[in-house]
Amino acid sequence: KKKVYREPKQSSDVNSVLLEYQRDCLNGGATLSCVVGGKLSEGINFSDGYGRCVVVVGMPYPNMTDPILRERQNILRTQAGSAAATSMFDVMCMKAVNQSIGRAIRHKNDFASLLLLDHRYSQPHIQNLLPAWIKKSTRNVTDYGECSAMVRDFFEAKKDKL
Repeated sequence: KKKVYREPKQSSDVNSVLLEYQRDCLNGGATLSCVVGGKLSEGINFSDGYGRCVVVVGMPYPNMTDPILRERQNILRTQAGSAAATSMFDVMCMKAVNQSIGRAIRHKNDFASLLLLDHRYSQPHIQNLLPAWIKKSTRNVTDYGECSAMVRDFFEAKKDKL
């Protein structure tokens, strides 16, 4: 049985949660649940055995009613056209997703299974915002059994590196 950790509400608790999580990763594994854009999304390294599976549930769009973002969108519309203004929120969302992925895959020999759980990730304009090295390995799966088998096969192929 693996321990489940979650991102702490208090910034002062981040270090202790991370230390406990890392200790348990070295002693059989653990799960850490974080918020995209939260306390554990910037400047923290989950390389190697500290982040072997990244699951992003939903799409972390910024607040579309934020007046500053709306003004940026208006300026973009004026300078680059309506298509650029429309895609601004998609680009911001996928930047956050790519940063989350980058927390776990830190060097060329590192690896992690990536599960992007939202049907919108299958849209071509969203997939085009993924890095090419991720996009080429992307599979759109809607069946839990098929997804589970793919994750199992991924880790089976990597078992000598675990």
